Amino acid sequence: MSFTRPRLSVASAALAIAALALAAAALAAPPAALAVYDTGPEAAAAAQVGGQAADDGPEANLPYLFAVFIITWGLFFAYAAYMSLRRRAMEREIEALRASMEDSDGQPEGERD
Repeated sequence: MSFTRPRLSVASAALAIAALALAAAALAAPPAALAVYDTGPEAAAAAQVGGQAADDGPEANLPYLFAVFIITWGLFFAYAAYMSLRRRAMEREIEALRASMEDSDGQPEGERD
């Protein structure tokens, strides 16, 4: 008897694709948010809005936090689905082994073919 690798269901694959799409959307930062990393006097003057720096607070990192949150949960659910499939495959294999042991008609182990 050989062990076959379980395949992911269509729903699991769709969930993984949706999680990746949401993460990609959250990571797509507008160019204005990337101006914080520019150096030089022109960039510093452009970043000033009314005497305050634009997007200098912790709120500027929220899209990245949400992206990591979504990716983490997506990976967790993908792992849970994978482990569920593995468990089902192992249960089928155990049942097949039990059936093959019962088919041997209770012969001692040394007398089996």
